[in-house]
Amino acid sequence: MITAIVIPVDPGQPIRLQQFETSDIDAYQQIVGGNLQIVGLERPPAEMYLNESGKLNRIRVNHRATTLVWVHNSAFRNHDVIVGPALIVGPPNRHGDDTSAPRDLTDLLFNSERYRVQLWTDSASGWTSDPEVFTDWTEAYRYALQQVETQEGAQEVRVVAELADELREQWFKLGIENPWISSADDPPFTRNSFVGCYSVEELEQNIGHGNWAIGTAFYYRDLCFINQVEGGDEWLTIRHGIAFESMTLEPSIEEGKFARLIRRLLTASKTQCQALTY
Repeated sequence: MITAIVIPVDPGQPIRLQQFETSDIDAYQQIVGGNLQIVGLERPPAEMYLNESGKLNRIRVNHRATTLVWVHNSAFRNHDVIVGPALIVGPPNRHGDDTSAPRDLTDLLFNSERYRVQLWTDSASGWTSDPEVFTDWTEAYRYALQQVETQEGAQEVRVVAELADELREQWFKLGIENPWISSADDPPFTRNSFVGCYSVEELEQNIGHGNWAIGTAFYYRDLCFINQVEGGDEWLTIRHGIAFESMTLEPSIEEGKFARLIRRLLTASKTQCQALTY
């Protein structure tokens, strides 16, 4: 079984998670109301199924599905729309079978309370956050599309979950209790030191960049790393409200084992983290 995101065409009907047998074409067709067309999504990689003949049959525009595609596939932006019901699954596995909708996307749409828009202008600036914060993902996505069209130099846009205030405060207190981190002064370690990463690949890229100052902090979901050594690779690791280990991460990156390590940390219980048995 896989889990897909179903997006009804009626905005009054909420989007939902629904389970399907792997690549159950008949079930997919029942959802979209006809033969299938696939549109690829990016950041994270995914696929959207829709009705191949939807436009010919004058089916209503699906505004939520359209905004999702326009943000996650810029080639579609302002060029085409999605009509009729749609569903999102993950990229095919090595056997060619569909996988579940990406966890990063389902968490964003179903488990987040606040949203922020980020724009990409160039590799030197990276992703920059817009000050506006939203409580509805559809509003955030609409705003994202406005910004990428109106902000000078903007090349790409994404919607991310805003870090919960309680989690930020918890991580800050744990960090400031560490004598090395609390001594950081260039720049100082503050509540605004935490930089969100929205995929394992982005987390790996940031940490592997090297030569980070003391107090540099990256997080992915509810897992946080704070650097304890100037220009070094000693990361205070926090999850489940506890700082449970000082980790050296570059070796796992060099050996291609970083993603596996992060998966283990994200599935570990609090007891396993405390006992270092993840």
